[in-house]
Amino acid sequence: MVDVGMEQAENIDLDSWSLPGYGLQRQSWGVPPRDRWQVENRFRQTSARARTSTLFKRFNGHYMVIRSHRGKKELPEQIIDLTFVEPQPREVKDYHYTLWFVATCLLTIPATVYSLVPFSPLWLGVPVVVALMLMVAAVGLRRHHYDFLALNSDVVLFRVDALASEQAKVAAFIETVCDGIARGQRELPRGRQRVPLAVAEMRRLHQERVITGRQYEAIKKNWFTF
Repeated sequence: MVDVGMEQAENIDLDSWSLPGYGLQRQSWGVPPRDRWQVENRFRQTSARARTSTLFKRFNGHYMVIRSHRGKKELPEQIIDLTFVEPQPREVKDYHYTLWFVATCLLTIPATVYSLVPFSPLWLGVPVVVALMLMVAAVGLRRHHYDFLALNSDVVLFRVDALASEQAKVAAFIETVCDGIARGQRELPRGRQRVPLAVAEMRRLHQERVITGRQYEAIKKNWFTF
């Protein structure tokens, strides 16, 4: 049996679809012209390790523009409507404690054995060097960031690095982003009426290369089975 609601959603013209009665609350579901942007928050992150610099600017309540540089190269600008972002970010944290534990063992165990059974100190050099290499690797590989996902999906739209800025500043910025998400989602209709709006926004992000074609199809499938 064919799901009539899904079939109707598949056949909606997403370029001209609109909601009766919602025009008074929100004149357009597209990104407003640049001359009408009202920037409310700015947040810049610079990572020497990744050689990147990223500027986040929230404007008109629930939009985010992201401008990044990698080295001297400017990356394509990204504009995200926070309305279609999951209300809370996904925290990813990995400090590679296993590497630190192994490094600690390499430093302490040989030293303990040497204190009990003296042997040539030259033998201590190998575990010390390996331990230092593991520590450097642990520092270089550590991750702590917040992923903001497309609404009703696992696709990451943008990321905030918790290691590139002070913890308090990161927390304050994430709070402003979540506030923008809440503002936009207060205007969303309920149930299946939000499907064409969400799919249209994801298609825009695909056309602007914020997400891949495969990610777009996965998100669209989630919404059409909403």
